[in-house]
Amino acid sequence: MNKKLLIGLFGTAIIGVLLWNRSQTVINPSWEQTTMGTDCHITLAAKMSKRKLTALRSEIDAALNDVNRRMSTWQPDTEISKFNAFQSSEPFPISQDFSEVVQSALAYSKLTGGAFDPTVKPLVDYWGFGPGTEKEPVEEIMKSVGWQKVRLENGALMKDHPNLQLDLSGIAKGYGVDRVADVIRKSGHKNFIVEIGGEVVASGTNRSGKPWRVGIESPKSAGKAFGDTIYRALNVSDRAMASSGDYRHFQVRADGSRYSHIIDPHTGQPAESDVAEVTVVTPHCMDADAIATSLCVMGSEKGFQWLEKHPDFQAFFILHAPDGSFISKSTPEFSKAD
Repeated sequence: MNKKLLIGLFGTAIIGVLLWNRSQTVINPSWEQTTMGTDCHITLAAKMSKRKLTALRSEIDAALNDVNRRMSTWQPDTEISKFNAFQSSEPFPISQDFSEVVQSALAYSKLTGGAFDPTVKPLVDYWGFGPGTEKEPVEEIMKSVGWQKVRLENGALMKDHPNLQLDLSGIAKGYGVDRVADVIRKSGHKNFIVEIGGEVVASGTNRSGKPWRVGIESPKSAGKAFGDTIYRALNVSDRAMASSGDYRHFQVRADGSRYSHIIDPHTGQPAESDVAEVTVVTPHCMDADAIATSLCVMGSEKGFQWLEKHPDFQAFFILHAPDGSFISKSTPEFSKAD
């Protein structure tokens, strides 16, 4: 075999290997999957092999399935559902992960003066937003509601009322986003964005080397696909963002009026405030998720008073105006998140 032919064959082999390697590499992978009754969107500004991407996606699936297995009130065999069905004041042992979220939920309850309360499950059912069919009057249900009626001690939960039930939907998505972000970071990637039902963690930069651009949905987009109408867009990097509002999940009364899925734990009624939507920016998504819910319950006046005392949280409010339009207002430092 002559020298030119050998060189040609060698060159062809190299090109073949390069093309094969390229076919096994994914640049800036992005995908969508279903979880927690909503959609999860993940994008990485990275180049990785298909094998590593498959392994990463498998780890993310496992993390999300674990969150659902512990905190979904829609499945009877989850950890939270088993606790809710346990009608005894005896200690109920729980897992470390579940304990972490419950402990945070009770801390948020104390921090917000009860505006956030994980014991509203029977009220959520009563008003038509949960899996249960609670028929007792609100006055009777309220006897079992109250974050101070449940205690976490030595890895076990104890309830003061046999009918007390937990609902962690006000922080579960945020916790899920944080879990996914941790999985991605541990895989060695620092430039990515994770979004579950509007709750976001944005880390590093996008493929252009710029901060991630995240939209705040307009209340006018009710009934449309998520993101069809953007009220404002933010540059977000190494921060978490969560939104809550009264415009997407609601029920309609016989007289045509509507009420929100956000329950005021103090009254047992759907929250009625001037807040159409609030977006909170802070380092961790679980924190942002809980505080966004709390601010909707408080209303803008009490909400801004609370935020003044807790500057670690920055918020952007979209408020109902008397004429039916929307106006916006934000904390002084919020613009620095843009």
